[in-house]
Amino acid sequence: METFSYQRVLPSCTLHRALLVAIEKKLVLGIPILMQDGLRKITKGLGLDDHKKLEQYTITVETKKKNVNYKCAKELPSPYFERQPKQVKIEYALCASKFIAVEIIFSINERPRVYMTTQSPMVEKMLPKIADALCESIAAYGNRHKIIHSPFVQSFLLLTIPLIVIAYGIYNDIDVFFLYSSMGWLCLLSLALVKSLPQLFPWVTFETKRRFKLNRIPLLAKFSILSVVVACYIALILLNLPRTDSSDTVMLAGLFG
Repeated sequence: METFSYQRVLPSCTLHRALLVAIEKKLVLGIPILMQDGLRKITKGLGLDDHKKLEQYTITVETKKKNVNYKCAKELPSPYFERQPKQVKIEYALCASKFIAVEIIFSINERPRVYMTTQSPMVEKMLPKIADALCESIAAYGNRHKIIHSPFVQSFLLLTIPLIVIAYGIYNDIDVFFLYSSMGWLCLLSLALVKSLPQLFPWVTFETKRRFKLNRIPLLAKFSILSVVVACYIALILLNLPRTDSSDTVMLAGLFG
């Protein structure tokens, strides 16, 4: 039989047990209600009272040391993760994935996604509705990190620093030719600074018992060093470039013809 597939990028979020419970309700309770007519035919044909024996649900928490499987969100020992997971994967299937199979992945430094497959053309039409319901539940636990990942915001931040320096330099009569010539390195440093922000504010954050996450220390150090380097380079530009009416500018301009 032909297998139909569907995938969707999920909203940026902070993951903890409450969100896993909300997702579980949408899958375990919501999908059977949405597809009750089809399930009724299947269970009747198999001589079953309900669909529970055809249902599989697993939450896998993957860390650096081990993987732990849970049959439901309430089995998690704490509302928060003991340590930073590498990945949390939710798997749900009805009728051994022939009716529908759902896989949701929350991973470090990657956008959360949902993958769904089915061999039923009737179920295929409902997959976007299921994805919409999941997005609605996850958005309630969303964070604002997606702003930092926006290409528009990153481009704006990248251009803001050089433009401010150019505007300040022109206002203070710094020679425009040398001011523009010094923007190459500043743009590269600004690019490195902007690209470090999505690492510091990832798509998915895992709520742990520790208020301060130790794995953020290298990222904070990287961002701080880049900020200092950018500030020092801006000071170097503004303090050492010649003014428009200075003799140094006239002499250097003469060398360039």
